[in-house]
Amino acid sequence: MNQEKEWNLDSWKKYPALQQPLYQDLHFYQETLQKLRKLPGILNFEEINKFKNEMIKVSQGDKFVLQLGDCAEVYNECTEEHWKEKFSFYDSMGQILNAIVIGRTCGQFAKPRTQLHEKDGTLNYRGDLINSLSRDERDPDPLRLLLGAHYSKKGIDTLRKYEGKQLWVSHECLHIGYESAFARQHEEDHYYLSNTHFPWIGDRTRLCEHAHSNFAKGIYNPIGIKIGSSINKNEFVNLIKLLNPKNEDGRVFAIIRLGKNKLDKLKDIINWKHEEKLNVSFFLDPMHGNSLEQNGYKIRRIEDIMFEIQQFFNILEQSNEKPAGLHLECTPYDVSECVENDEEIDPKKYTTACDARLNFRQTRKIVIFVNTLLKKLKKKQQ
Repeated sequence: MNQEKEWNLDSWKKYPALQQPLYQDLHFYQETLQKLRKLPGILNFEEINKFKNEMIKVSQGDKFVLQLGDCAEVYNECTEEHWKEKFSFYDSMGQILNAIVIGRTCGQFAKPRTQLHEKDGTLNYRGDLINSLSRDERDPDPLRLLLGAHYSKKGIDTLRKYEGKQLWVSHECLHIGYESAFARQHEEDHYYLSNTHFPWIGDRTRLCEHAHSNFAKGIYNPIGIKIGSSINKNEFVNLIKLLNPKNEDGRVFAIIRLGKNKLDKLKDIINWKHEEKLNVSFFLDPMHGNSLEQNGYKIRRIEDIMFEIQQFFNILEQSNEKPAGLHLECTPYDVSECVENDEEIDPKKYTTACDARLNFRQTRKIVIFVNTLLKKLKKKQQ
């Protein structure tokens, strides 16, 4: 990718930036960003380039991605013990599918929120990068950015020592000031994001006239884009063209998050791709469109998740498209946050910092189901 001449590390600042924390001491915040910019990059260009070469195989239909991990990582789980458990879990699920495995880890510290405040007026929790789950510490604190950098490096260093299959890491490119502080230049050519292999842009921040997309367009890393039901043709086409102007393999991946009752929109999205001859591949996030509430808790139903996966495969097959990946919020721990067959959650095992996650058993069931679908698809294509 030859980056556009008008792009630079600060050009995103010309655009509106949604979902950003409001710091009380802006001078202290800017000083903190300067400290981050002076740190060595966590990942190097060769690691990013190796990952991109793997994602080229995905975009060409030769590999499938399994993207797994926490809704929101919390700093008190940023230990070697926790990471090793999670890496082993991701690895074991990936081996079922012989997939490229990407963790939602080593940096998934920031969360978008629909509302700035909770019902009682307390500031909403925005992820450990911004503020605390403790209701007494909800003011955004720039020092948390330094902790995020520390834990991202510690996690990626732990990953480098992991002895299983090659794993990659990802997180939402949400806190745009923080993320841009990790952009590094390779020689005199490419800029890349050095704190993750695979950044994605959320459905709330993906508009092409806004800051997140205009930052990501200049970054060499492959980019994911969450696509929800509100998107229209102009938004989709303009966004893909902005992020992938040369229509390259392995550059842009649309992570579809529609929900089980809105999958007709996927047919439209595929038609837009074909009409405009866009080079974009499709993952499915069957979690975020299927959130419900039960007794005051956010939940997701396994039946809804599996139904959306089945329909995703059906629609892509009918459109001569290959499924590129599956994106699940999950944990290796024995949590009770997603339910099956009208069971109820166990409040003592509801430990997520934000949205409901699949536990080990539920994740394995879904991955085995996907393996069956992939095998059927491969058989038909032989």
